[in-house]
Amino acid sequence: MLVGEGGGGGFQVVMSDLVDAAATFRSEAAAFKAIMPAAGPSGPDGGDAAFDQSLQVVVQMIGALHLQAAGVIEDDSAKLARAHATYADTEEGLTRLCRQIIAPGQIG
Repeated sequence: MLVGEGGGGGFQVVMSDLVDAAATFRSEAAAFKAIMPAAGPSGPDGGDAAFDQSLQVVVQMIGALHLQAAGVIEDDSAKLARAHATYADTEEGLTRLCRQIIAPGQIG
């Protein structure tokens, strides 16, 4: 992730990696969610009504867990985007502080 040379050069790589990771997580969450039908997987036919009903409950739970997993991946994307924003704000604040230290007469 970090570049071996050039002071702040490595920081820029980390920042772009956060943006790239957030975008990747977002697209993968959408792809993961799309692999299962919106209504969930179709129910199996076991030959017995009571057994079929039990199987349908299991299949519905699998569908719900699938949607939950997609949501967790999407939440991770948002967390990565927030981390990027936090680092960017911190970098901006530190840059302002350095300028004020270098030229305290220009603080305003």
